[in-house]
Amino acid sequence: MTTPHQPSSTPSKKTLAPSSVARELPRDENARPLEHFIPIRKADLVRILSNDPGLELHERESFAHFCKLLEATLHHDFHSHLDELKDAYAPFDPDAEPKPREKLTLEQRESHAQKLFQRFDELMTKANFRRLSDEELQYSLNTSNESGVTITANLDIFDRLDIYVRGDVIGKKTVRNWSRLGKPKEVEICTYQRLAVMFRLKPGADSKQPIDPSAVVLKLFKNIPKSDIEMLLPGTTVRMTLFDKGKIIIPTLSGVVITLVKILQGAVALAFASLHGAVAFLALISGVFGYGLRSFYGYLNTRDRYHLNLTRSLYFQNLDGNAGVIHRLLDEAEEQEFREVVLAWWLLRQSGFAALTSEQLDRATEAWLEKQLGLKVDFEVSDALAKLQRMNLCRELPGGKFRAVDLEAALVSLDRAWDSQFEFNQQAQSTLPIRRAA
Repeated sequence: MTTPHQPSSTPSKKTLAPSSVARELPRDENARPLEHFIPIRKADLVRILSNDPGLELHERESFAHFCKLLEATLHHDFHSHLDELKDAYAPFDPDAEPKPREKLTLEQRESHAQKLFQRFDELMTKANFRRLSDEELQYSLNTSNESGVTITANLDIFDRLDIYVRGDVIGKKTVRNWSRLGKPKEVEICTYQRLAVMFRLKPGADSKQPIDPSAVVLKLFKNIPKSDIEMLLPGTTVRMTLFDKGKIIIPTLSGVVITLVKILQGAVALAFASLHGAVAFLALISGVFGYGLRSFYGYLNTRDRYHLNLTRSLYFQNLDGNAGVIHRLLDEAEEQEFREVVLAWWLLRQSGFAALTSEQLDRATEAWLEKQLGLKVDFEVSDALAKLQRMNLCRELPGGKFRAVDLEAALVSLDRAWDSQFEFNQQAQSTLPIRRAA
């Protein structure tokens, strides 16, 4: 199996690269592409809509019932998705307890793995994540990280590597540098608010990590700088830069050269003329090599500080792992679907008898989000309308226009849909064996 993010042109080493390797997204927030994700809690959105002047006082209780029925219906749908994903992931979950009893052949494992990758990709789409492109991964691999150390990222160990991101923002970080005499300074950093990694190692790959190659590993992180993505992957090592090597080698060599020059000039003969001269000569030699040794240990201390900072960062930036990632993302996807359906129905309802086209609903929803909540979002109108139609919460009229059903009709539709989830099939009942009394 090939790795989606490992084309032949992608480097497997992290080095300082020219800016032309990958183009950075604009730092101007107004110029950055908008995302589908609506960053507001479900409960907060319901509260805001319930207090909207467009909703009559006598309708607020009905609207609360509408939201509860919609929430229950979506939760039931996503519960089935959860069971399917859990079942697909069970053979590859390194933390599974208990383990699946069914033993799969190599062909069956590969078929199950392909199904898992497809289902997980669908989940990430529902949660409004996007797959990281090869160019963006290359940018990370070829950009010096914020810790100031150079990382070697070996992508050859991966049989499969998928990286998903959401929330491309400009974050801020406090740093200290010598130009400001160690004073703290706040700098802007291009950051992903959420980043998910899904990978499987090649059999026999030397990653120096205690990971079963047959397992599929899932990780979810928050607030990850774009230049630090490779630090989240196994098989990465810290290596010395030319500057680090120069700090060690150049002072040592220069000291050796100076010492040799003095020897050739006959300084040694004079130095040994007295005990003090011999001590001075030995001190000179020791100082030369001692400075190089000090530089080397300075590099080791820098590397240790990097590992410590990485451990601290991952401790606070790691949100979940393996099966926990599936649970968390399904919950986020469920809330996102709720927000999309409620907002689309609300804005159609607000238009009254003036039905809206898909484009008009899209603009109206985005304008409402920006005006009422200060959120700039690329509303996924086609997906929202598809859900409304499936739940009979809107009607399509001639001319490609849509009109929301009124609140009472919406309650009836949702109640009927909810009841049908648990309706006992009479035909199925007739096929069940009859239990006779003893």
